[in-house]
This record gives sequence, C-alpha cells and structure tokens, in this order.
Amino acid sequence: KAAMLGDPMARHNLGKYEREHGNYDRAVRHFLISAKMGDENSLEDIKELFKEGHATKSQYGKALEGYRDATEEMKSPDREAVKSILEMMPI
Repeated sequence: KAAMLGDPMARHNLGKYEREHGNYDRAVRHFLISAKMGDENSLEDIKELFKEGHATKSQYGKALEGYRDATEEMKSPDREAVKSILEMMPI
C-alpha cells in the first residue's frame, strides 16, 4: 500500500522482492518508478539488471534521466549550504 502512495523505499522493496522471485519485468518497473522519485539504490539495481540483460538500454536511460530530474528538483541554495556545513562537521 505504501508503494502505491508514492513511498520510494516501499517501491524499491517491491522491486527487490520481484527480482528475487525472477519477475524481472516487474522488478524493473518498480525500480524505474522509485528511481524517478530519486532513489539511488533503485538506479543501481536497474543498472545491474541492464548488465545482466534483464533491463533494456532504454529503461536504464529512463531511470538515469528520471533520477537526475528528481535530484535536480531537490536542490536549492539553502539545501546546498546545509549540505556543505554538514560535510565539514566531524563525525
């Protein structure tokens, strides 16, 4: 249900489930949706499926484009400033 409501992690988990059960077409669809929401793990999983021959070049390209668009949407000067401050802080 969470996946249907737009939760990228839930969608990614569905993709992992489908992949583990050999349903590669379904896995790619779930990973593609969550990659377009900015989920980096889904992008990596589509990349792996492409290398294994279970995803097409077009699907991988759409995932890359969607991921890029999603991450660009999340950028703002305020977010970038906070990110740079956090990167300077010792852990």
